[in-house]
Amino acid sequence: MNEAIIGKALAALIPALLLDQQGNLLYANERAAGLVQLDDEHKGGGHYDQIIGKRTRIYWVELCHKLQSGLHASVEMHCLTGEWIEWQLSAIGNEYVLTGHSITSRRRRNDKQVFENLPIGLQQFTPDGYHVDINQVQREIWGDDHPMFTEPDYNIVEDPYYLQAGLSQLFRDALQTRQPVKNEILLRYKENQRGDVTRLQPYYYEATVFPVQSRDAGVTGLFLMLNEITAQKLAAISLEKSERLLDNIVENLPIGYMQFDHYGFLRRVNQTQRRFLGLREGMEATAYNIMSDPFATMYQLDELFVQVMEENRVLRLEKQIDFSLEDTWTDQQKEVWLDITIFPLQDAVDKKQIVVMLVSDITNKKRERRIRTQLQRNTEQLHLFFDAVDMGYATIERNGLITFVNSKAMEMVGIDVKQGSNLFITLPEFSANTPFAIRFTEAMKSEVSETFYSYFSRMDKWYDFMLTPMQDGALSLFIRDITESRKMQKDLYKANNQLNRLNRNLVNQNQQLEDFAHITSHNLRAPIANLKALMQMYVATSQPSEQELYLGMLQEVIHKIDETLNDLVDVVQIRKNDDVEREPLYFAERLQSVKDVLLVDIEVSGIQITTNFDEAPVLEFPRVYLDSILQNLITNAIRYRTLERIPGLHLRSWKERGCIVLTAEDNGLGIDMERFGSKLFGFRKTFHKNKDAKGIGLFITKTQVEAMGGSIRAESTPGRGTKFIITFKSE
Repeated sequence: MNEAIIGKALAALIPALLLDQQGNLLYANERAAGLVQLDDEHKGGGHYDQIIGKRTRIYWVELCHKLQSGLHASVEMHCLTGEWIEWQLSAIGNEYVLTGHSITSRRRRNDKQVFENLPIGLQQFTPDGYHVDINQVQREIWGDDHPMFTEPDYNIVEDPYYLQAGLSQLFRDALQTRQPVKNEILLRYKENQRGDVTRLQPYYYEATVFPVQSRDAGVTGLFLMLNEITAQKLAAISLEKSERLLDNIVENLPIGYMQFDHYGFLRRVNQTQRRFLGLREGMEATAYNIMSDPFATMYQLDELFVQVMEENRVLRLEKQIDFSLEDTWTDQQKEVWLDITIFPLQDAVDKKQIVVMLVSDITNKKRERRIRTQLQRNTEQLHLFFDAVDMGYATIERNGLITFVNSKAMEMVGIDVKQGSNLFITLPEFSANTPFAIRFTEAMKSEVSETFYSYFSRMDKWYDFMLTPMQDGALSLFIRDITESRKMQKDLYKANNQLNRLNRNLVNQNQQLEDFAHITSHNLRAPIANLKALMQMYVATSQPSEQELYLGMLQEVIHKIDETLNDLVDVVQIRKNDDVEREPLYFAERLQSVKDVLLVDIEVSGIQITTNFDEAPVLEFPRVYLDSILQNLITNAIRYRTLERIPGLHLRSWKERGCIVLTAEDNGLGIDMERFGSKLFGFRKTFHKNKDAKGIGLFITKTQVEAMGGSIRAESTPGRGTKFIITFKSE
C-alpha cells in the first residue's frame, strides 16, 4: 500500500515522506532518506518533529493546522547535503505525504542580496589570500584602482604594505586558529586640501577576519570586514595629548593631589604630596587602597570616600591626623592638621568614576585656634557643671576618653569612673554596637544633639541621655533617671493593649461568624456545580476510559470540597482568638488549588489565566480567605465574559509601601463605574443579566479583605473588561 501511495513520487525521483495522522513516519523513499539523513533501518520509523521539526522550528501540529485552514502548508529546511528543500504537505486519505523540491538557487540569490546590502565592508578571499567577492561598501573603501581589481595575481597576504600594517597577520592568525580575529589597522592615507595646504589624512579601520569551515573542519575561505573608526581613533589620540598636558599641571600644583579609582586604589600622587608625606620608594607602584588601609579607616577617610561616591558632591573638612601611628608607607612622623577637599570626577577614557583628594597642611593655623578653644572649653565645662548639678553630667572626647564626670553620674552607673578612662571600656553598657555607642557616633557625625533612653539591666534602671557636641569636637553627656516614669508608661501600655485585644476579639468573632455563613453558601456552590457536571458526563458516556477519567476528576473535586470544609471548620474553631490565623501562602499554589476545583468551568469557558507573582510570591494571610478571594475573581471573570473574544484573566502581585498588592484584570463585559461604582461591592448587587449572578461574591471578597485590614477597589470600562486592585496589609 505504501508503494502505491507514493509510487508516482518514486517514479519521478521526487523526495517523499509518508506519515500517519500523528506525524509518525511510515515510509521514506531513497531521495528523501538521503536529504533528512535516514539510514535503511529508520526509513519506516521516527516522528516528523524529530526528523524535520527540530531543524526548522515548525512542528507537526502547526503544519497540520495550516493545511486544515486551507493555507500553504510547507516548510523550508537546510539539509546536511548543502541543499535547501521546501517540503509540501498534502493529505491522502487518512495519511499525509511530504514532497520536496529544491529551492537552493533562490536562497543563494537572497544571500547574495544580503551580502551586497550590508552597511559595513565585507569581502571574501581564498585561504591563500586571493580576492573572490566583495560588496559595494568594501569596494568604495579600497577604491577601483586598487591592485586586487587591476592585477589578476594580486595576493593581499603577500602585499608588503599590509605586512607592515598588520593586516596580513590577521589573515594568517584566522587561518591558523580557525577563529575570528580583530584589530585596529592604519589602512591608508588620503590627501586633504585646505586652501594652499595639503595634508595627509590617516584612515583607521577595525578589521575583522573570520574563516569559513567545511564539514571536515577545513577552511574553505576567509572573510574580511572593515569598519571605519578614524573619528574615534583621532579623538583618542587628541585625548591622550590633553591628558599629558593635564598631568603636567597636576604634577606641579602647590598643594597635594591624590587620585583614586572607584574601588579606592591609589592611581596618582603629585610631587607636592609626595614631599609632604615623605612617601617611601615604590609606594605608588603598590596596590594601596584607601578602603582597606587601617590607618585610613582610623581617621574615617574610607567613609569620606564612600560618601563622595554615593552623594556625588564635593566635601571639604579639616582633620587632625597623627602620622606617627603609620610606619609602612610614610616617613612623616608628626601629628598635623589637614584641610582636605575631596570630590568625584568621571574618567575621560573609560567613563568610570574617580575620586580626587586635595590636601593642604594647616597645622600652624589650628594650633592658634586650639589655644583659644581650650580656654573657651574650660569655661563651658565650668558653666555646665554648675547648671546641671541636679543630673548626671560628663564630657567625652570623640575617641571615648572621659575628661570630666560629676558625682551624680557615677552614682547612677554604680561605679567609680576615673577621668582619663575610656567610656566604652569602663562601662560595658556603652561598648560598641550598643544603642549608646550608635547614638554617640551619630552625634559626632551630625554635630547636633542626640536624645534617647536606654535600660541598664545591671542597675535595673531606665536612663534618659542627651549627647551634645561642643565646639572643640568633644561631647557633653547629660543623664536623667526615668525609671519610675517608664514603669508607669509600661503599665499604661499593657492596659491599653489588653483593652485593644478585647475589642479586636469581639469584632473578629462577629466578622468570622458572618464570613463563615457567606463562605459556606457561596464558595461551595462552584465545586458542587462541578460535581454535578462531572456526574452528568460520567452517566452520559459509555467508554470505560472516560468514566475512569471522570471518576478521578470527581475524587479531586470532592477532595477540594473536603479541604474547604475543613478550613471553614478551622475558622469557626479559632474565632475566640484575637485574629484569624495567618500563614505563609504561595499565590501560585493557592491559585492551582482553586483552578482544580473550578476545572469544569475553566475548560467549558475556555478562559486563559496568566500570572506574574515574581515580585511578591508569598502572602501572610488566612488560607481559606485567600482561596475564597481567588475563586471569586476567577468565577467573576468567567461569568461576565464576552463572546467577542477569548476570555482572559491576568493575576499579578507586587510590594508597595510595606503592603502586598494583587491585581486581577479580565477582558470581559466590564462595568459602568459612573452608574454602578458605588454599589459594586454591595450585598446581592448584580449589574448584568446573567442568571448565574448572585451578587454576593464581591461582597464576600471585600468583607474578607477589609477584615484583615486591607482594601479593594475596581477600575472598569464597559466592553473592555474590569481590573480589581486588592491591597493586603502586613500584620
